[in-house]
Amino acid sequence: MNHPAIEIRALTKRYTNGGEALVALQSFDVTVEEGAFVAVVGPSGCGKSTLLKTLGGLQPYSEGSVAIRGEPVRGPRKDIGIVFQSPVLFPWRTVLQNVLLPAQILRLDPARHAAVARELLALVGLADFASRYPWELSGGMQQRAALARALVNDPTLLLMDEPFGALDAMTREHMNVELQRIWLERRKTVLLITHSIAEAVYLADRVLVMSPRPGRLIDDIRIDLPRPRGLEVMASPEFGAHVAHIRALFNLRGGVD
Repeated sequence: MNHPAIEIRALTKRYTNGGEALVALQSFDVTVEEGAFVAVVGPSGCGKSTLLKTLGGLQPYSEGSVAIRGEPVRGPRKDIGIVFQSPVLFPWRTVLQNVLLPAQILRLDPARHAAVARELLALVGLADFASRYPWELSGGMQQRAALARALVNDPTLLLMDEPFGALDAMTREHMNVELQRIWLERRKTVLLITHSIAEAVYLADRVLVMSPRPGRLIDDIRIDLPRPRGLEVMASPEFGAHVAHIRALFNLRGGVD
């Protein structure tokens, strides 16, 4: 039986702060098919990062169910790669050594994964920087290295939490183009958290729109723009219509990122 890549049912997450319960996610439902690129947008504090950490097995949930390929998520998994806003590269390790870190932690075959790591560095445009150190790279290059590291153990699911939020506008656009190219080549299932409506529409097959806290799914928008997408698509009426629709959802609820 083929299971969806992600299946979330009635997910609720509560935090306790000084004896007071804070509901971050409430009755959240979504199914994501294998190989899809899904973006999640919503007001600040609506539970986007909580959703990602729950999927990644980095924190428990209070109610409901979360499954990856039909298997319940009960903790960190080997088949999930995660890219955070900060690349979190170790300064004393070379770029290649940083990319190989998950393979070393998982005790995977060193020779095979050294070759995989070099292949991924070529894929993200860093083949000539394998022996450099993180401080010798620009912010965009560091995030490319972090992306290669997340892919080195061949995960089935790639989770990305605002990975380009700290980059300047031009570098961010370039990274969006690169991420689309890599996704088209590798076809991993991707769930991207972003504050940028335009970034979500440019990259995703579907955009999930969340309500203010407690986070609920208020819309699931199919993005039918043809691929590959050049940056010029952002000037098209179809792109503008998607962005306007999502922005209107935020405005109707009193907030926008």
